[in-house]
Amino acid sequence: MATNLALQLQVIEPDTDLNSIMIGNSNYNDDVWDLRPFITAKSKKESQKYIRFEYIADADMKETVKQYAYYKLGKTKPQTVQNYINSSLPMFIEYCSLNGIHSFADVTLEDYLNLNLWMKNDKKVAQQTGYMSCHVVEEIIRIGQIKGWNVPAFHLPKAETANQLWNRKKSMKTNKTKPIPEDVFDKILYHAVHDEKNVLTKSGIIIQSQTGLRISEVLSIQEGCVKRTSDGYDYMEVTLGKTEKGEPIIHKVFINELVKNAIKELTDFTEPLRKESGLKELFLVKNHGVRVLNVQKWNEKRLTHFIERWGIRDNKGELYPLTSHQFRATFVRELIKRKVPIAMIMKQYSHVSIEMTAHYLTLQEEEVKEIYSDMILSPKSKIAGLRAKEIKGKLDDLFHGKTEDEIDDVITDLAKTMSFNPLPTGVCLYDFRRGNCTDGDGCFFYNCPNYITEVQFYPILKDELDLLEKEMARLKELGHEREWQKQYIKYKYLKPLVESLEVQLNGKESVG
Repeated sequence: MATNLALQLQVIEPDTDLNSIMIGNSNYNDDVWDLRPFITAKSKKESQKYIRFEYIADADMKETVKQYAYYKLGKTKPQTVQNYINSSLPMFIEYCSLNGIHSFADVTLEDYLNLNLWMKNDKKVAQQTGYMSCHVVEEIIRIGQIKGWNVPAFHLPKAETANQLWNRKKSMKTNKTKPIPEDVFDKILYHAVHDEKNVLTKSGIIIQSQTGLRISEVLSIQEGCVKRTSDGYDYMEVTLGKTEKGEPIIHKVFINELVKNAIKELTDFTEPLRKESGLKELFLVKNHGVRVLNVQKWNEKRLTHFIERWGIRDNKGELYPLTSHQFRATFVRELIKRKVPIAMIMKQYSHVSIEMTAHYLTLQEEEVKEIYSDMILSPKSKIAGLRAKEIKGKLDDLFHGKTEDEIDDVITDLAKTMSFNPLPTGVCLYDFRRGNCTDGDGCFFYNCPNYITEVQFYPILKDELDLLEKEMARLKELGHEREWQKQYIKYKYLKPLVESLEVQLNGKESVG
C-alpha cells in the first residue's frame, strides 16, 4: 500500500489544549511523531516513518517547526513532511546554532541570504539539497506570516526565493497554456452558438468559454445546477476539484444568458438518459450503457472534430490546435483586461496563492503594465495607500490642461518607468531592479509605502476588515492578549485604507 495522502487533522485554535491533539500514535507535544499508521509502504525504512524534533534544541524554534509540520500534514503526503523536517531542515538548524539564533522570529533577511551562501561555499551541498533546505525555510516564513506564527516579518522579494537563489526557476514559457487568439476565439464561439448541432459539444464549449472552468468541472455539472440570487443574478453550482483544503466543494459561478440557455438545452436533451440511468449529471452519453462524457475523449475527439468541422484556422492557415484548458487561460486574461481584481479571480478559482493565479494570467509585461497603469494612474482612479495622496497630487499636475489623448500619452510614458506588481488586493509599486526592498518592518501590504489599492478592491478589503474585527472581538473575549495584539497591527493599517475607499465611493475626493 502506498503512502497516504494529506491527513484529516483537528484545527488548532488559540485555546486548543495541545495535549488533546493526536498525530498517528503520538501526541502533539511529543518530540517524536509516530506516523506508521499513515506511512505503510513496505519500501520505506522504519526510521522514515517518524518525524523527529529532538535535534531542535531551542523550544521556540521547535514549536514553530511543529506548527509547520502539523499544517503540512493536513496539506500533503506524510512522507513528504517527514522528509522536509528530518532531511531538509537540519541544515538550517545547524546554521542557527552556529550563529546564535534561537527563534525563527530572530532570523533576518541577511541571515536567510547568508544561510544560502554558507550552504554553497562552506557546506558545498548539491543544488537539490540546498534548494530544498532553502525552500522549507522560505515556506515556514511565508506561511507563518499568514498564520501568525512566531516568524520574522521581512518580505522575500522575487529575486531571493529558493528557486532564484539556487537557479531552479522553471521556464513558464515551455509549459504555459496560451490563451486563444481573439480572432480565433470569436470564430469558435460563433460556430458553437450558431452552427454546432451536437448539443454536448456546443454546451461544453459555451460553458467553458464563458466561465473559465476546467472541463472536468464542466462535465460534472448536474440537473438543477442553475440558481438565482435574491437580487436576481444567475449562477451555477459546480464541484471544484482544487480547494484550499484539498477537498472538492460546491462552488457558485456567475453565468450569463449564453451559459444559461446552453444548460437549458443540454438539460432537455439528456433528460431521457437521466431517467434511464438514474444519474444526475447533464453531460451523458450512451455507449455500452449510460455514462458521463469522458474528459480525455472531450479533448481528443470532440474539440478536434469541432475545429475540423467548421474549418477554424490560425493566422498561418492551419487548423487551430485547440485544447480545453485554453478556455481557462483566455477567460482569466479577459478578466484582467476588464480590470477585475485579482483577489476576485483567486476566489473564483479557489486558488491559494497569487503565484497560482499568475500561472493563468499569460500576459506579457507590457500588457500587465497597460492594465495596471490605467487602473492606478487614470484621472478617474480612486486609490488609497500611504503614497496615494502624493501620487494623486503629481498626476493632477501632469494632467492639468491636457486633452484625453494627451493624458493617455502621459500614462503610457509613466507606465514605462514604473513597476506594477500584482498583489491580492492592489499593486506594489516597488521596482526590484533597484535592489532588495528595504522596508525594515517587512511587507504585509497595508503598512508599506509602495502598496496602492483602488476602489475596485474595496469589497474584498471590507470583508477582510469585518472578519478581522470579529476575530479580534473573539480573542478579546477569550483573553488572548498576545494574539489580539498581532491582529491589531494589521487592523490599524487596514481600517484607514477601507475608510479612505468608502469616502471616495460616496463621491468625495479624499485619498490616503
